[in-house]
Amino acid sequence: MADSRYESTFIIKGSLEDKDVEPIISKAEDFIKKNGGSIIEIERWGRRKLAYTIEKETQGVYVSAHFTAPGALISRLERMYNLDENVIRFLTLAMPESAVKGRVAMKKRAEEVAAKREAAGQAQEAAL
Repeated sequence: MADSRYESTFIIKGSLEDKDVEPIISKAEDFIKKNGGSIIEIERWGRRKLAYTIEKETQGVYVSAHFTAPGALISRLERMYNLDENVIRFLTLAMPESAVKGRVAMKKRAEEVAAKREAAGQAQEAAL
């Protein structure tokens, strides 16, 4: 059976220092790899204000992992999240091919917009 593509987004307690966050992300990444998954990309969205208080936390560090894996891995990964007291929320979704294509197009568009902004900023600096 072929591996499916997944997106797993999790929130780490915002009260942790930055040096304590990276080992938690590495733990999730290693867990996926050791259980037959293959990491495509880990996106660190950074520290953000939560919409509502969760376990007395008002901020969280958002991380999104994109990977391929057998379906049995998902329940083990979510159990690992549940057992880690520093992960306050998580959501894992199967990514159908249409969502993957849309995501690629969205990232390409964001890169084009960033390049145009940078070029405009350089042109403005040159004009001064």
